[in-house]
Amino acid sequence: MTHVSEINILKEKNVKITNLRAIIGTKTYAISDITSVSMDVNEPKLFLPVFFIVIAGVCSVLIAVSDMREYSEFLTTSLYLGIAGLVFFILSQKTKYSIRIKSASGEFKVLEAFDRNYVERIVKALNEAIVQRE
Repeated sequence: MTHVSEINILKEKNVKITNLRAIIGTKTYAISDITSVSMDVNEPKLFLPVFFIVIAGVCSVLIAVSDMREYSEFLTTSLYLGIAGLVFFILSQKTKYSIRIKSASGEFKVLEAFDRNYVERIVKALNEAIVQRE
């Protein structure tokens, strides 16, 4: 019987990857069961909300510049609030990156993060562990 020593490949935050196992958060995955690793990019879909906010802004501007003096001050304020809401909405939406592991028992999403470099380092380390296994 051969004894294989465990070699650390990556240890960062809540992730530890060795040539025998991957510990991501509170779950442990055996490297021998993993067939492939990939990174998914999940970009937020903003077309519909942005479209409605822009249309509402255009309508508010048209009403505010018309002769309706009673409503122009209220609509101007609403326009500023709409623009501020749009800017906040766009800035709060970030691209998420996730790690998918494929094995004989299926495909699993094991980690999601906003930091692309962090996810790429983990995928690279997992791939290196798979190569060392062979």
